[in-house]
Amino acid sequence: MEVTTVLNIRTAVLTGLAVIAIGAVWHAKTIAQEKSSAGVITVFDHTKLDAAFDKALSNGGTAPLWSRTSSKGTTNVDVHSRETVKAACKPEGCSHTGYTAVVYVVSGAATLVIGGTAKATAPDKFGGQAIQGGESHRISKGDVYIVPPETLHWYKNVEAPFRYIEVPVP
Repeated sequence: MEVTTVLNIRTAVLTGLAVIAIGAVWHAKTIAQEKSSAGVITVFDHTKLDAAFDKALSNGGTAPLWSRTSSKGTTNVDVHSRETVKAACKPEGCSHTGYTAVVYVVSGAATLVIGGTAKATAPDKFGGQAIQGGESHRISKGDVYIVPPETLHWYKNVEAPFRYIEVPVP
């Protein structure tokens, strides 16, 4: 009986030490990754991405996909779904303050109107007022476009589901 008790204690102690060692190694790797340029990889499979787009649609057109805070501030990667009036750009059009937006179209299509000035008319169904003097570009699934800071833009002739991922670049 004494031998069994000693073996049980030895097994418990060794198991505890193994758990502590694994935890210490994991913690050290996490700290090293935070300090390294490689960082931590985050994967969003199609199921998570679809769920984020559904949330965006029910939340007025935009939802956060990923966020990171560092000494340089907070960076958010957002998903946008411009499929209903509720999910449209503001009547004065959309613009970004303080960052350039790198945009990847995941599905659907639209005419992106960029630059120019907002016109005082009724808002379009899917995004802001018509822009006078802007450039029009037909965009669709697989396209990437880059919008500089403070640049007025909006979407017309939307083919739903028009969904895109927006990555801010300072």
